[in-house]
Amino acid sequence: MGFIGFMSTSRKLGLRDLVVGGRYLHVNGLFVRRIDAIEGDTVHWSDQTGSGQCSKSAFLKRCPSLAANDATTPATGQAPSNASPSAEGEFNLRDEANALTAYAFRNGFIEDLHAGKDSPLLHEPGYSRISDDEMRRLMIESSEKLAQMLRLKQSNPAEYEAFVRSYHRMYCRGWNRD
Repeated sequence: MGFIGFMSTSRKLGLRDLVVGGRYLHVNGLFVRRIDAIEGDTVHWSDQTGSGQCSKSAFLKRCPSLAANDATTPATGQAPSNASPSAEGEFNLRDEANALTAYAFRNGFIEDLHAGKDSPLLHEPGYSRISDDEMRRLMIESSEKLAQMLRLKQSNPAEYEAFVRSYHRMYCRGWNRD
């Protein structure tokens, strides 16, 4: 799949608009996610970086509009001009690392763990806060997502660069850049 343009339909989608085989534009405007299956409230999707699953509402939050059939533009080798992470200098290696960390680790299974209720256990040093099965799942998912990104970097450097810069802009602007 090539670099995705910024074209989409303007109608706001609802849960009933999600269909298997449907193409939905990601909020960053850089790629299209295709729905491969819907099981109850779970959407199984794929895009150029790999595949995943989430709830219908989470999918709509990330992909709120239909992608136009002609939503591709040729890769230019450069990220869009609005992809700069901040006005405070050039995109650097730490910015790239932050974006990869957010993609592979922070915005993955750990969000499910973090989304639960506060527990007194969290405030007691010395107690385990994550099970071995949860840690295994977290590390496997993170490693798979990093491998997806490294494959993209190798196969399509321009698309990788655009994705990483956009992801940084969306999720990492307040992160340490040193």
